[in-house]
Amino acid sequence: MTLNDELTVLRRIPMFSAIRPEALRLLAFTSSRMIYQSGQDLFQQGDKASSACILLSGAVTIHHEVDGQRETIGTIAANSMIGELALFCDRPRQVTVTASITVEALLISKESFQKLMSSCPNTLSNILSELGEQLSRAS
Repeated sequence: MTLNDELTVLRRIPMFSAIRPEALRLLAFTSSRMIYQSGQDLFQQGDKASSACILLSGAVTIHHEVDGQRETIGTIAANSMIGELALFCDRPRQVTVTASITVEALLISKESFQKLMSSCPNTLSNILSELGEQLSRAS
């Protein structure tokens, strides 16, 4: 997948849809591309959360463990973001995310995201506005 392909996927993510193209390019460039094989955890419940994950291809299953029992919550397909709370706060992961099939993902570190936000205040405003919309739809 090329940088332009990554930018196309990032633009599909509601939180990033209003970001200026040059800022989005910088975000993609400073992110890490990872490959996860089927059955491999992208992250586990309780892990320190330090990045959000954009699914470029593939699909993942979301699990939650309560009292030693693993419960499947759902699945998420490509062109989606998971773990975005890691960009805003220091809470441990609340779920385990496992590759259902081979997954190509873009990891956006909290540090890279915060640097982008501090250098582009309008971008931060757009992201907060989109997050507010998502929260109002969820309630």
